[in-house]
Amino acid sequence: MFGKLLKNDLKAQWHSISAIFLCIFIVGGVAELLVLFAKNDLVVILGGVVVCMAMFFACMVILIAVAMMFSKTTFGRAGYLTLTLPVKTSSLIWSKTLSGLIWTYVVYLLFFGSFFLWIYQVGNLMGGDLKDLADQLFILLLGRSLQTIVALATYYLVWIAIAMFLVVQCLYFAITCSHITPISKLGVLSTVIIFFASFAAIVGVTSLVTNIVPFGMVVHDDVITISTNVVKTLQAFRMDGYKFVFSGPVFMLISSILLNFPITYLAKHKVNIK
Repeated sequence: MFGKLLKNDLKAQWHSISAIFLCIFIVGGVAELLVLFAKNDLVVILGGVVVCMAMFFACMVILIAVAMMFSKTTFGRAGYLTLTLPVKTSSLIWSKTLSGLIWTYVVYLLFFGSFFLWIYQVGNLMGGDLKDLADQLFILLLGRSLQTIVALATYYLVWIAIAMFLVVQCLYFAITCSHITPISKLGVLSTVIIFFASFAAIVGVTSLVTNIVPFGMVVHDDVITISTNVVKTLQAFRMDGYKFVFSGPVFMLISSILLNFPITYLAKHKVNIK
């Protein structure tokens, strides 16, 4: 049953956000063609900037679109039908969470992909210092060997996925709270305040957990070391390496999952459907 819910949510949401993806591919495609075939170096550089800016703008737009679709289908007129479906409220909320996360994650992957592609293209074009800068950035972020590239790329992708999960959950939590009396009297302002407050609170505690429990991995040349204290391990390598703490992402993931419980409870018992 959950699979059908998710499939129907993705179908319904696609009709609303397909225009966003169409604009992304048109702008990105035209700009990339300019980069590939232009003879003027300035056009190549500006074309890459346009692609990155378009992707970044799409990241912001997709978050707003996901939030609006959740509000409309859960607490708008469609909410009368949605909340009366013969399924658990938790299943409804999880379906909308996963579908929103899928769209958000796809756009952010496109943004980061376009950014790294632009750095590489500009570096090859200009040579010299910019080429060295591009190489150093790839080494900094993805290591020096295939082993470290796979490990660090996986870490970054997982971190981004968890961060997007938290953003979507905080958005849904804020929207849900904003439909409860008397908070609903503040309108959109209540959504903004609750979103930033909840997001900042979880990120702040995550930072504390990261410092208190520095469990993670240290990447040094071709060696990946799992450590209960990445700071001391990195010092043992004389600061020549990269440290990545696992406790922070794990805490953020758990917090994001736990947010589903107040969202579900409030949606089921406290909200006012318009």
